[in-house]
Amino acid sequence: MSAPARWQIYAYGQPKVGEPAAARWSMIGVLALGSIACMTTATTVNVALPSISGAFGLGQEEAQWLSTAFLASSTGFMLLSGWAVIAVGMRVAFGAAMLVFIAGGLCGAGAQDPAMLITGRVMQGAGAGLIQPMAVLVIFTRFPEGARGLALGVYSLCVIVSPAFGPAVGGVLIDAFDWRIVFVATAPLALAAIPLAVSILPPRAPGAGRAKADWIGVALVIGAIALAIQGLAHGRREGWDDAGTTARLWLALGLAVAFVGWEVRHPAPALDPRLFRRPGFFLAGLTIFASGAAIYASTFLAPLFVQAVQHYSPTAAGEALVPAGIAMAVCFPLAGRLSDHADARLLLCAGLALFGASMLMLAEVAAQTEFVAVATALALGRAGIGLTMPPANALAMRQAAGLLAQAAPAATFLSQTGGALGVALASVLLEERAAFHADALAPLLNEANAQLLDTIGTLAAALEAGGVHPGMAEAAAARQIGASMRATAQLLAFRDCFFTLGAGFLALAPVAILLPGRPRAAQIG
Repeated sequence: MSAPARWQIYAYGQPKVGEPAAARWSMIGVLALGSIACMTTATTVNVALPSISGAFGLGQEEAQWLSTAFLASSTGFMLLSGWAVIAVGMRVAFGAAMLVFIAGGLCGAGAQDPAMLITGRVMQGAGAGLIQPMAVLVIFTRFPEGARGLALGVYSLCVIVSPAFGPAVGGVLIDAFDWRIVFVATAPLALAAIPLAVSILPPRAPGAGRAKADWIGVALVIGAIALAIQGLAHGRREGWDDAGTTARLWLALGLAVAFVGWEVRHPAPALDPRLFRRPGFFLAGLTIFASGAAIYASTFLAPLFVQAVQHYSPTAAGEALVPAGIAMAVCFPLAGRLSDHADARLLLCAGLALFGASMLMLAEVAAQTEFVAVATALALGRAGIGLTMPPANALAMRQAAGLLAQAAPAATFLSQTGGALGVALASVLLEERAAFHADALAPLLNEANAQLLDTIGTLAAALEAGGVHPGMAEAAAARQIGASMRATAQLLAFRDCFFTLGAGFLALAPVAILLPGRPRAAQIG
């Protein structure tokens, strides 16, 4: 028996001849249920950070570790998914991951100190990371070639949309109960998924060989990601020449280099270097990484923009994002289906270009831009992402013949790592550009500026006419102009962020043409 065939049987259970489509889709349904439980929690806790900080007296940096711990842990443990499935079978691996996730939630909910809180988030992230690549493995081992894209689109939609509902769910629960509830809010979904997994997911095949886990590699990559995120956040607050900032970033780089060196030499690496020696997988992986960064960075920037610059209420901000959510919900399955029958490279190129164009549209908006224009630009961006992710994953898997068990966790890892770093870098760029524009506008607020003095005089007269005391009108006018300058600096910073995303993705779009087309004979690794 060939090595790829052994991987398929040992990892996923040997598919039955004539296996009904309902059985395959049931597996995807169970895995999607687990992913929804885990990924909703990824952002649900974020809205509880002020309450948690008050309860434990946490500073901003300590509080941020609650988010960083989940992201770093889930990203690192994705690389152990293939090992877990090989070692104990998908059925047991999934159930164990759900139990770890639930235990982490209970640990967080019952925490009496910050260390216990962070431990709970690490456990939740570990459970989430272990299960996410499993659906890709099922899709590429049990679905026929002509149905894989649709399955990828449907599953990806569940994974991508779930975190968007996290803050809303968390806010409602905190108002109704207490901050501790957010740690166990999705535990019922995880519990429901366990008995379903026992009856639906494939067991470990008899006679499967032993599997090795690359624990050192996983520890190195978790450390590198956590320190990189913390270093960027610390630099944003304390400055880039601060000793704490430079120490974190250099240590993150050192761990990343050590991880690469370790993986090259390890006999069973968590992230197999052989994948990246294949140009097709490398280019598809680059697109997956960039798409993950785009999804999370734009999801971070868009709600901030409509509330901070356009002064939308939280409800109105949510309404502005509704068309975007609908566009993504339609395009994910559609793109998956089209990638089964059309050249996925064309879909990928179109999706990247559409997202880039939507970001350039947002780079032109102002505080007075109509609601419809903003909502349309956001919807086009989500449609572009919806057209990008399923074909990018399909193209990556098609280049992984013989290494599928390694490729599925690698692709998920790239998407999640891109997302984690995308949010961190978007936050840094936003603050840096806001400071830059504020410094550029500051000379205008000078008493020697005759135009400024005229403007203050005109505004002060208007304020006096409106009932402001004459002795206070001039100071009030100066404050209003200062606030207007700060708002302008913030608007320009958001425009810079959107322009950077747009230009980057328009430049990336032609890369899709360089990817290999559909292989002559589909192979399963």
